Amino acid sequence: MILPGARRAATTLVFGVLLAIVGAGCGALGSAATPNPSCPAGDVRAPGTLPGLEALLPRVMIQRAPDTVDSGWNCTATALGSYVAHGVTKLQFAGATWEQPNGGGIVTAILSLPSGPLDAAWVEEFYTAGAVAGKQTGAVKTDRPTYQVAGQVFRLETINDLSLQTVVIWPAGPYVHVVIVATQVSPDAVRADHDDRVRIAVEVAAGVPVR
Repeated sequence: MILPGARRAATTLVFGVLLAIVGAGCGALGSAATPNPSCPAGDVRAPGTLPGLEALLPRVMIQRAPDTVDSGWNCTATALGSYVAHGVTKLQFAGATWEQPNGGGIVTAILSLPSGPLDAAWVEEFYTAGAVAGKQTGAVKTDRPTYQVAGQVFRLETINDLSLQTVVIWPAGPYVHVVIVATQVSPDAVRADHDDRVRIAVEVAAGVPVR
């Protein structure tokens, strides 16, 4: 899953700057220790770290299981980014990734705070700042469409190198959902196909009951 942090090489190519957002910065496993008492070991990301959050992710998308599922938390200032301004000292996340041919892919993630609800506007701010600041991102656009199941959402689109990337964010109880869809830009690419992938990913992710 931007979430920033350690990323698999293939995932980095697919999602670039924006992927550093899925765990709202999914942190690198084994990063430096911090003075933060809530997570002294620093940022953590590994399969099974937060099974309760992982259980809120869809386990089937595009007719197959995800290639990866992991979870963890961010607590360093570098990983938290704009969340720091809102007093966030620890951000928890879980994410699932489906890789697709030609540098495409889908990520679904769910974010939370250790106590109390997470404000979806903070997540929107984090992803927007990452897209605007990215050296290879351009044509950043945002709107608030409505999808079945999820309802009204925040949607961000950008071109990252040769990848069309869409990030969709919406709240669900105390949690915030994030869906990222990337499609390689090419002469034979059909925009409607990308939009359909986004719709399906959002509806599947929103369809998982939040307990």
